Amino acid sequence: MDEREQEFLRFPSESGCFGCSADNAAGLQLTFRRHEDGIVSCYTIPDRFHGAPGVAHGGIVAAIFDEISCAAVFFTRGSHVVTGELSVRYQKPCPVEKAIRFYGRITDASHRRYAIVEAHALDGTVVLARSTGKFFYADQSVSVP
Repeated sequence: MDEREQEFLRFPSESGCFGCSADNAAGLQLTFRRHEDGIVSCYTIPDRFHGAPGVAHGGIVAAIFDEISCAAVFFTRGSHVVTGELSVRYQKPCPVEKAIRFYGRITDASHRRYAIVEAHALDGTVVLARSTGKFFYADQSVSVP
């Protein structure tokens, strides 16, 4: 792991975002790090977000995929994005109260208006779920931290 992969990445302003803002007490408060050519977030889904007992609600898993995908574009390209499409394939139940590793990376940046991002959730080496999405560039750009 290189030095850049060890530092936590933060969006430049606290917006109250449900996914990543430390200021949103009801939110996920996700943190991010670089990993290879993408972004990783290790997160333990609290039991308050369960669907079936012991299993994370699919909507929360999708929200985390949305957030890791947006972070992948922001922290590798310096562009804010909005979600145009997000498709999630649940392969195994995502547990609550257990650390899950979410990883996202841009797989296609050849389009002028959007990037294609793929992400997956891992419990150790077991893939729990995958996502792919189309994320449209917003008007504002920043320098990559």
